[in-house]
Amino acid sequence: MSVLSTISDVARRGRNIVLDREIRVGVTGLSRGGKTALITALTAAFQRFGSEGAAEAFPLFREYGQHRICYGGIASVRDRAVPPFPFRQAMDSLKASPPSWPSPTSDVSEIRLELRYHDDGWWPGGGGLRSLYVDIWDYPGEWLLDLMLLDMSYEDFSSRIAGRLDRVRPVADGSAWEQLGAGLDPLASLESQERQMAAAVAAYTAWLKSCKEAGLAMVVPGRFILPGIHAGARLLQFVPWIWAPPASRPPSGSLYDEMRRNYDAYREKVVRRFYRECFSHIDRQIVVIDCLNALMGGAETYTDINETFEALLENFAYGGSSWWSRLFSPKIDRLIFAASKCDRVTNDEHPHMLSLLKSMVSGAAARVRSGGIEPRYMTLSAISAARCRQLPDGQLALFTDYPGERPFYPGTVPDSWSRGDMEFFRRGFKLRELRPPLLDLDDDLPHQRLDQLLSYLLGDKL
Repeated sequence: MSVLSTISDVARRGRNIVLDREIRVGVTGLSRGGKTALITALTAAFQRFGSEGAAEAFPLFREYGQHRICYGGIASVRDRAVPPFPFRQAMDSLKASPPSWPSPTSDVSEIRLELRYHDDGWWPGGGGLRSLYVDIWDYPGEWLLDLMLLDMSYEDFSSRIAGRLDRVRPVADGSAWEQLGAGLDPLASLESQERQMAAAVAAYTAWLKSCKEAGLAMVVPGRFILPGIHAGARLLQFVPWIWAPPASRPPSGSLYDEMRRNYDAYREKVVRRFYRECFSHIDRQIVVIDCLNALMGGAETYTDINETFEALLENFAYGGSSWWSRLFSPKIDRLIFAASKCDRVTNDEHPHMLSLLKSMVSGAAARVRSGGIEPRYMTLSAISAARCRQLPDGQLALFTDYPGERPFYPGTVPDSWSRGDMEFFRRGFKLRELRPPLLDLDDDLPHQRLDQLLSYLLGDKL
């Protein structure tokens, strides 16, 4: 990109911010939390704007009719170096026969949405038809927790992992990489131990994968299990040093020195760039949480998730914003915690699910309040795969679109986040992975409360 085009893009963004015509939404979600489905559903909603029946399709988006939205769609992305979010492929999957859920995200992508509405404002520049642009970035959920490394030295990172080993050992045993690493000499040259170090890295990567499969959230570094373009790169050649510290200062070229250099390169060239591209300028944030899958874990998962949310939100700045601060010191002025996939429980369980969500994120929410904003909470199904109906005996049950699938009642959801509630849930709840809804090509994506989310994110900007 030329210098002139870069200056032009910056000037255009600055003008849009001053005129309040652009917001950047951060969809923050761990792996398999429903983030890609949410971005797909938001994009499909925008494409529906302006067409007949759109107001009825999104009744809780009250600002839609008040401001006479007349168009919505996908706009040209700001950063042409970033791949576009694969919306068309996701919709093709959902409307295929048989349908399938969109493929998991494997790299960073961006989508820029536009809606046009009638502005009745009296101020200079007000009145007439106006556009609002919404930028959303997608990324693999496996990479999200890497943000906690931004302010950690190699020694801090090593200490953090050492403190987790015994706690998660019942569900993810790290003995293999611990034993391999114990045989490494931190002061000897890397060249003399390169094969042994590679074996330790491979074993550590296998341990991270077992942590993920056990439902643990704090899997770092995330690119060890989903490296993307960094597969095979030198900066992925390190493990946390959990053994006795080196007896003296590690010389240049020693194994310890090289691993610390690789970690520093990973933090600065990969993680900091990821943060800068996807999160450093966001105005609004949606934190998507699959509460039900979290409940299916054991005591180890409970402790791990509590640590995860608090560590995660430490990397974001919260507070009121003006056009001046959005240009030079951006902060998140609206945050919503969303319990995703609420179509997997009956409607009478949604209040319990909402209370559970609030209990899960109480520590993280307190940190957000310290910045001067009050977070919102909601239960959400971006793409609903089941509908709740009443059976003849009065019992509520879930119905899917598939012939031969009987209605089912999955069970009750606890209204608080505790080890005891987790164990009760695991014993009595039937958590089913639902197939996508059966849709015709012109059908809207079914949802629950996506319109409420749109109202909170965009209402004050119209």
